[in-house]
Amino acid sequence: MTRQTHIPTDIRQGMKIARAEWTRHHREFDTPLTGRPVVLILLVGIASALGWFGYSLGRDLTAGQPLPKGVVSLFVTAAFVWMVWRSSKYTHVRFERLNPDFLLTTVPARTAALGLLGFVYARLLTTLVVPMVGIAVGTALGLQSPTVALTVVLASACIAAFAAALGTTSRLAARLVALRLMRARYYRDLLIVFGWIPLIIAAMLLQELSLSLAPLTGLFGALPLAWFVDLALIGAPTGTVGSPQHTLGVFVLLGTTVPVFTATTALLARYAWEHDSAGSTGTRGSHSLLNTGVVERFVGERIPRAMYTVARERWLMERRVPQGVLSTGYALLFMGVVGFPLVAFIGGTTSLLVFFAVTLGLATGVAFSSDPIGTEYRALPMLFTSVTGREFVGGSLLAASVVGIPLITLIIVPLGVVGLIGFGQTLLIALLGSAICTCTAAVATMVGLDVERFNYAPVPFFFTDVPIYAEVGAAAFFRHGLILSIGVFASVPAFVGTSPPVYEGIASLGVPAVVVQTGSLVLTLLLVAVITRTAFRTAVQRFQAYQLG
Repeated sequence: MTRQTHIPTDIRQGMKIARAEWTRHHREFDTPLTGRPVVLILLVGIASALGWFGYSLGRDLTAGQPLPKGVVSLFVTAAFVWMVWRSSKYTHVRFERLNPDFLLTTVPARTAALGLLGFVYARLLTTLVVPMVGIAVGTALGLQSPTVALTVVLASACIAAFAAALGTTSRLAARLVALRLMRARYYRDLLIVFGWIPLIIAAMLLQELSLSLAPLTGLFGALPLAWFVDLALIGAPTGTVGSPQHTLGVFVLLGTTVPVFTATTALLARYAWEHDSAGSTGTRGSHSLLNTGVVERFVGERIPRAMYTVARERWLMERRVPQGVLSTGYALLFMGVVGFPLVAFIGGTTSLLVFFAVTLGLATGVAFSSDPIGTEYRALPMLFTSVTGREFVGGSLLAASVVGIPLITLIIVPLGVVGLIGFGQTLLIALLGSAICTCTAAVATMVGLDVERFNYAPVPFFFTDVPIYAEVGAAAFFRHGLILSIGVFASVPAFVGTSPPVYEGIASLGVPAVVVQTGSLVLTLLLVAVITRTAFRTAVQRFQAYQLG
């Protein structure tokens, strides 16, 4: 005898699909055991911070202070935007792995879409559970009311449902637009990569002009998202913190928008599964790598032809998919956040010019030599049977040097002239930047050839529909840190010798400051040459010993 249920068939089958997709997702993307403690510590830290924020807010409300609704609403809005973004990411990952050919033979498209939406909502809730418990407990302790913990959890679940529905719908709509407008993905990636620049400029202008943010916080306090704050605090013992009208408005908002988003999700998913057709972006920019290029005509036969081919292949790959060029962000961020404050604190025009030369050398070296296995992943069998280790590593250094050396020279020499630095020292600093570029390229190739092939996985990337192969997790981040650390270590003598406290202190002993600065630059060039030679030899050995199996 089967038990009768009043749950509609579409919802019941959608829940089964959501559970099945949850199981598949857990098997495909389960966090390794070595990463769970780090994730747990991070979540506990976020929950503790949110708990303290909730406790402070509740304590202030208990003491009779008014609710800073504008600030709290701004915080809720930021959290809502993050939840929409995470829901969009979950939708993208799961939608691409659904198998509609089999799924749609057993259930309608709307049921499969409900299953997708249920998975996204459940995945978002599991992400929020630890921070949600932290802020609920903290607010309840501050207001000395256990009822508030329940209303905070309820408000969090409601805003998560709103965000999941909006995120899923927006992701499917964006996918449809990207398929119809081939340049839409390009402009989206352009916004993601460079969109932070105007935000930083706007923040600097706000700080410089000392503008008040009160109108902005007041605007957020008037938005419907602020109603979720009233729902969270409706359980306060005073009964005057949360507005019953706004609490009722939350359920009206959810009752009207979530069904609309759900129906739109089902419509977009059905259209994607039943009407989408494959397209092509063409073959623009394709040309042979074996034709005689500008560098070959200039240098002639003094460099092996295979080395030219490796360099030209890297240039072409970076022009099509700027994987290495975007990796220069690590170098620029590291030198901007760590290096520039130190140089500015020490002072000195020469040391500042050295800083610019080293930064340019690190960036250009990383741009055209980082992650050699990932960029060559699809052609590795042909690569290891067609070129030698010296030709491949030399080609990587050539790719970085041909771009980096002219760029560094064109930037550093005019800056040295404008900064009234001696012509000889300016040339030495430009030579130092060029040497750092070659050294960084050698070190990046050496470090990249130490990664096993099975550590790479296909991942989506900017400005292309074709996935690239890259390391998954924090390993790639630490490898970039190692490359930059070695490059900065090689340039330490130049920074020390050109800093005013050092050369002025030595000048007091009778040694001219110019001699100290020039000597430090020459010493740095020798150290860079040693590191480059060692890294080159090690990279060649790793290339020759690399195993594809």
